[in-house]
Amino acid sequence: MNQRKLAEEVVTSVGGKENIQSVIHCMTRLRFVLKDPAIADRNKKGIEAIEGVLGVANNGGQFQVIIGNQVSSVYNEVSALIGKNDDLEEGGDNKKGLDRFFDILSGIFVPIIPAIAGAGMLKGLLILLTAFGWMSDQTNTYIILNVISDAVFSFLPILLAFNAAKKFRCNPMVAATVGAILLHPVFAGLVAEGNVKIDFIGIPFTMMNYASSVLPILIGIWLMSYIERFIKSWMPKTLDIIFTPLLTLLIIVPVILIVIGPLGILGGNMLSAGFSLMYSKLTFVAGAILGALYPLLVLTGMHYGLLPIMLQNLSTNGYDVILALCAAGNTAVAGAVFGVYLKVRSKSTKAVALSSTISGLIGVMEPGLYSVVIKYKKTIYSVLIGGAVGGFIMGLFQVKNSGFGLNPLGGLPVFFGDTIVYYLIGISVTFVISAITAYILGYPEADQEK
Repeated sequence: MNQRKLAEEVVTSVGGKENIQSVIHCMTRLRFVLKDPAIADRNKKGIEAIEGVLGVANNGGQFQVIIGNQVSSVYNEVSALIGKNDDLEEGGDNKKGLDRFFDILSGIFVPIIPAIAGAGMLKGLLILLTAFGWMSDQTNTYIILNVISDAVFSFLPILLAFNAAKKFRCNPMVAATVGAILLHPVFAGLVAEGNVKIDFIGIPFTMMNYASSVLPILIGIWLMSYIERFIKSWMPKTLDIIFTPLLTLLIIVPVILIVIGPLGILGGNMLSAGFSLMYSKLTFVAGAILGALYPLLVLTGMHYGLLPIMLQNLSTNGYDVILALCAAGNTAVAGAVFGVYLKVRSKSTKAVALSSTISGLIGVMEPGLYSVVIKYKKTIYSVLIGGAVGGFIMGLFQVKNSGFGLNPLGGLPVFFGDTIVYYLIGISVTFVISAITAYILGYPEADQEK
């Protein structure tokens, strides 16, 4: 695939660089915000026919072009062609309501996923190595590897602050500094020593541990964006570079420490506890529902709403249970696509289905979802059935993960632990059921030709 040529054809088909307001990418898709979306809608079939494009979707106020595993390289070519810094481009946030909410979540969390996935994989491998006695947790090697696996979680507020600033249109470096301040060793030392009741200019507050926290920094940077814009509105340009960051930090940091931080952490803990309570009472029901519906959430982009809950679970409990349910949904898509592969006669369809099955098992479901499941709509029932059964199993045995990773197999180490057997059973049953039901349900007669 000629990535430069692909980028040129996509840019032209969505209306050229003049029609592109902003563009970002996730793990498999280019996500355009267009000035005139109707142009891309009219060219939808043409875009789908471009070599290297797996499909298109128009969700959450974004025109999404599904590329697959090569999306980051194609994104770089698109960025070079349009010559824009999409994250800081003014006017890119004209969406409202849920569209804007999920756009913000995706913009903040998606760029961090590779780092979290890599760290989660290592954390899972360390669990395996120590469980089988292949490495002692007292060795220097283990200590260094454990720091590598923990760093992204320990310093998560800095990463979130930087990305949040880009979405909220404020200075990313000042925002990252806010995150670093919350994690400063002096503050961490106070908490470790139990000196949490302190004051600032006579205002008492409780110092919190902000490592791995999510809500405080997100709310804080959102508020900081308004503070910064207010200061800039009257600050002389000659003084802006020094005094705007100074005043912003002097205002927002105490506000986070005194008000937002304690309330944010309390809210995050309540969110995690609320989900844990619901999950503990109706584990198999919650598992079956999310396992079945997860691929549909991906279609709409609403799956990003799960990321903060997963991160909060990891922060609060040291483990998460949602990723296994998502793995059931991913596996269901891979299984259904494999069933189509076994059934169809068309060589071209077989090739697409086989490659989509492999990528789906690794953890990238979009190729199968858009090139097979959506095309052969009966397979959606196979996905729902298989995902529900797999989610039921995962929920029944409360399968846990210690970090993030591609699922079902690409990030297998994050599931190492006392529930790994049930995870393997869950994804195996899901794959088989989805494949069998897809094979039985069949496919359009037009695909019978070789």
